[in-house]
Amino acid sequence: MQPSRAELARTLVSSTTPATVVVEDLSPVTGVRHGADDDGRVLLLCHRGDPLATGPHDVCVQIADEPPLPFSPGWGQVRVSGRATPLGGNAARTAADSIAVTLPDPDLLDVGHHTVIVEVVPSRVTLLPRRAEPHEGPRPPAPATSGWPDGPVTDGSSVGRHDELAIGLADYRSADPDPVAAMERPFLVDLVDHHGPQLYPFLRRQLVASGVDLPADCLPCPLRLDRYGLLVSVPDGDSTACYRLCFTPPLDGQQDLLDRLHPVLFHHRCDHH
Repeated sequence: MQPSRAELARTLVSSTTPATVVVEDLSPVTGVRHGADDDGRVLLLCHRGDPLATGPHDVCVQIADEPPLPFSPGWGQVRVSGRATPLGGNAARTAADSIAVTLPDPDLLDVGHHTVIVEVVPSRVTLLPRRAEPHEGPRPPAPATSGWPDGPVTDGSSVGRHDELAIGLADYRSADPDPVAAMERPFLVDLVDHHGPQLYPFLRRQLVASGVDLPADCLPCPLRLDRYGLLVSVPDGDSTACYRLCFTPPLDGQQDLLDRLHPVLFHHRCDHH
């Protein structure tokens, strides 16, 4: 499995990556802080007097994925179009609580005074990929791996595409943000920097056990992480092949990921006790 378009969109609108907001009759506003509520309405954090906070506007909120590592593929950009309306009273305080879940910004303490939250109710949601969406090829038999990753699937990420893909509003509202998205970058950096001797052979064993033919000196490299699995790259002649090692079942949170990985990364310590 892999994240759906709706899940990618919900993950991006709930991220801490600043947004660009295109407003009718105004210049694009960049570096806008934001969050989202449970229904996927985008909540923009503005200062009183900002153009976005002056009244209802038709806007397009654009939030681009920031790959966690220099060599990681990007998932693209979500675009949420809709009516933007400044909130007040209880609605503003409720929106501030929603933003604080992912972005505990000090300006949230000033909502109702110098800080204004602008709510964008989606009327159209699209995803503009930077690359092909992962393509699941035939699944090889899964190895017995104490419940961590399932067998790999081929990821067809070598062919770029730039089509804007529409997402149904019902699918968007019902999707959940990825529960491990906030830790993807620090987690992968820590794996690469500090746990290579344990991780790379483990990933190699998973691929080989599932029927992937790898040269003896070939070690897979982690690229992306989400609730459904770990995307890894493998040198393939002059190019690179990508495979997804799937979590079975999908992760339900950050602690679940740590619990599953602990035996992989620290089994050598356990062996000495």
